[in-house]
Amino acid sequence: MTHALTRRQTLQALGASLLPMPLIAAAQAAFPNKPVRIIVPLPASGAADVSVRILTEFMQQPLGQSLVVENRPGGIYQIGIQAITSAPADGYTLIHLNATMCAVQASLKRFDMLKQLIPVGLMGSTDAMLCIANNAPFKTAQEMVAWGKANPGKLNYGSTGPGSMEHLSMVSIMQRVGITGNNIPFKGGPDGALALAQGEIQAMALPAPLIIQFRDKIKPVIALTEQRIGFLPDLPTAKEQGLDIPTVNYWGGLAVPVGTPTAVVETLEKAMSVAVNNPALSQRYIPLGLNARFAGGAAFKTIIERDLQWLGDAVKSANLQLS
Repeated sequence: MTHALTRRQTLQALGASLLPMPLIAAAQAAFPNKPVRIIVPLPASGAADVSVRILTEFMQQPLGQSLVVENRPGGIYQIGIQAITSAPADGYTLIHLNATMCAVQASLKRFDMLKQLIPVGLMGSTDAMLCIANNAPFKTAQEMVAWGKANPGKLNYGSTGPGSMEHLSMVSIMQRVGITGNNIPFKGGPDGALALAQGEIQAMALPAPLIIQFRDKIKPVIALTEQRIGFLPDLPTAKEQGLDIPTVNYWGGLAVPVGTPTAVVETLEKAMSVAVNNPALSQRYIPLGLNARFAGGAAFKTIIERDLQWLGDAVKSANLQLS
């Protein structure tokens, strides 16, 4: 009897010890159960960094966890890429992707976003325009094309360096309209915009925030968008001008390492959707020259693929040999 009781007690004790295990396993499987990190491969305080920090404020509630921004600039995005690809594929580390990374990938081929990462969602974008200097010998896009054909190789245009988004945008535009020019590189977009405002160069493709900053000192002549731009409703698109040139859009979004579980990616995507579609976030983006715009992972991947295609074509057209 004593032996039977002891055995019964032992089995009951064993059963009791096993009972909480499914609950513990469920708690461990729940995502997220700790803060989430977002790597921004750019310096703090820039438009990209600020946009991500605003996004984190609006993602906390739907995600149920705090989000921490970690700036990892340098190495032409490679430091940030290294940080994300070396992180566990568990959804607790994301990276902010931007359109200029497509230009870097197309020209330098040092990383492959779609092989190393899974797009989670698009968070916003800013429009781009082809702008000319007020003292340029042409006043419209058509006049620029005509002047460029009459003066081959003499058009001086700005960029943020060989293989940059601005450079490849101009290469693609010139190749498609049949003109050539000289790429004048600058340290950054603001430096190039300032040079354009001072008449040191004749043209440059610029994002909306810089155009707003130098509004009275440069002249936008084409909206490099599919539709007209809200704050410049009279500016025609390239299509309206009869020009077959690519749409240039400075977008931003989030991605996770390859191997991240599908359910985790979906949880992050849903939290992004709630955050980006919040009108309060949209109002916070407007002063930055950004348009809050959500697209899920599949649609975001398509956007990246489209940009890699035309930027890759521009690299081949320019015969760039970069390393």
